[in-house]
Amino acid sequence: MKRLFTFVFTLVVSYAFAQQSEVVYEGILLTPNKKEEAQLIAGVKAHNKKYHSKGKATASLYSILTGPNAGKYAWLNGPMTFVDMDNWPNSTHMTDWQKNIRNFVVGEEAQYAQLNWEASYTPPSWGSPNVLLLRTFKINNKMDSRSKVMEAIIKIKKALEAMKAPNPRRVYESAFRSGEGTDITLVYPIKNWAAFSTSKGLPEDFQTKYDAINGAGAFRRDVGEVLSTYTDGWYDEIRVLVE
Repeated sequence: MKRLFTFVFTLVVSYAFAQQSEVVYEGILLTPNKKEEAQLIAGVKAHNKKYHSKGKATASLYSILTGPNAGKYAWLNGPMTFVDMDNWPNSTHMTDWQKNIRNFVVGEEAQYAQLNWEASYTPPSWGSPNVLLLRTFKINNKMDSRSKVMEAIIKIKKALEAMKAPNPRRVYESAFRSGEGTDITLVYPIKNWAAFSTSKGLPEDFQTKYDAINGAGAFRRDVGEVLSTYTDGWYDEIRVLVE
């Protein structure tokens, strides 16, 4: 999804939400004034403590280290539903946002992402990591591109279930279509940086394991060819929790 989420993450959805319920994250991509970056971080902490420390409007701040948004911050608010957004923010809330956040940035972009339960994979037990890997696909304009890509993602989810993979994967879709087609994002919570030595999200040697489950050449047919046909590529972002 577009710079997602801006979107958004502790992208780890709270178990307070029953599976299959609507889960929406508000994400705001903040471009800092580099001379006032420390003030921005302090301001976000102050704002979150006052307005986003509990309930559905719980917010976090992530630093973006890689990808097209490197050097920016992702402010993530949720999980919530769209109905929840009818009741806020009020003028006092927005005045505080201006004082503590907007005064220290040179740009901000908002986006709303919805969790796709069917495509997401949740093992029985996992933690709340401080590092996130986001993989965002650039969906092209061919007929049914979005649905074709999602079919491939769901097939991967079924393989993860079959192999009882230990690590979770969340799938988010942009609630409102972006101009760049960056409307599907995979979110991988990462336990530690050492994990990148053997895996970039999916389990090590995943393609071989996928083919063992689905037949020789299945990964290329089900995933590789679909992504080659219906996307214009993808990019990765590493996000690290600031607060």
